[in-house]
Amino acid sequence: MSELADEEHEHEEHEHEEHDDHDHDTDDHDHDTDDHDHDNDHDEPNEADDAVGAMLEAIRQAKVGQLVVSSISTFASVAYGKLEAEDLPEAKAAIDVIDALLPFLQGEEEPIRRDFEQALTNLKLAYANAVSPAQ
Repeated sequence: MSELADEEHEHEEHEHEEHDDHDHDTDDHDHDTDDHDHDNDHDEPNEADDAVGAMLEAIRQAKVGQLVVSSISTFASVAYGKLEAEDLPEAKAAIDVIDALLPFLQGEEEPIRRDFEQALTNLKLAYANAVSPAQ
């Protein structure tokens, strides 16, 4: 608290000095602010470390099948979006990724695999229809 009072007192004294001295005082104040920002930077790596740690723990606990399901779902959305945008090379790449990932769905993911196989068939048909007029 006394540092704040000292700083206010110094500010009042500098108001009556030349303009250059006031600019120098402002520069000192900016420097103090920069130092304060650096103090906050020390807290951020801890928060980032905590976030990374939480992410690593989630990865350790994740089941591969769940990640494959999530990935296929994402690529299906991308493929439909790319087909709609008529970005056929990107649509084909997303369809190929789905095709490559489907064999990894086994066991408890088997029911959703059938749904994804149907979606893949629909994507391949939509792609074929999009390519035919283009050729």
